[in-house]
Amino acid sequence: MAAIVGLVTTSVIMRRFAGTPLHITEDVVGLLLTAMLFLALPLVTLRAQHVRVSIVADALTPRFGGAVHVAAMLVGIVFFGWIFIKALPWLEFAWKRNLRSETARLLLYPWMAALPLSVGLTWIIFAARLLGLLDRERYPSMQETSALDGASDTFRKED
Repeated sequence: MAAIVGLVTTSVIMRRFAGTPLHITEDVVGLLLTAMLFLALPLVTLRAQHVRVSIVADALTPRFGGAVHVAAMLVGIVFFGWIFIKALPWLEFAWKRNLRSETARLLLYPWMAALPLSVGLTWIIFAARLLGLLDRERYPSMQETSALDGASDTFRKED
């Protein structure tokens, strides 16, 4: 993110004072942002900090918690495995043709490798959770969430 901010700032300053922006800014910032978003996926999945729609899972957890967990892990394994398989030919296409970005002429395949790498690692995390090699995801209960909300209300009252 620091590199993105630095490039955009440099480009704005150059546009203002030199009359021309840094020519590589759009290509590099787009590639950095894409790589950053894809490479964050395994970390977010490992920490279970992703967005979660919990109404169905919370309703089913008391009776079917184990089955819901297994179903969720299987859906993740199928989805990320499918994306991984679909991403490999795309990466191979860029590799064989030495595709480059339009303006900066940067090779694209190192950047495009972020997608199969990230979904492959995410697939491994789901498989490890399913096999019990990693602890199950732990989400705060409604009582814990309420306690956190109460703490923030107390903090606001003191301000």
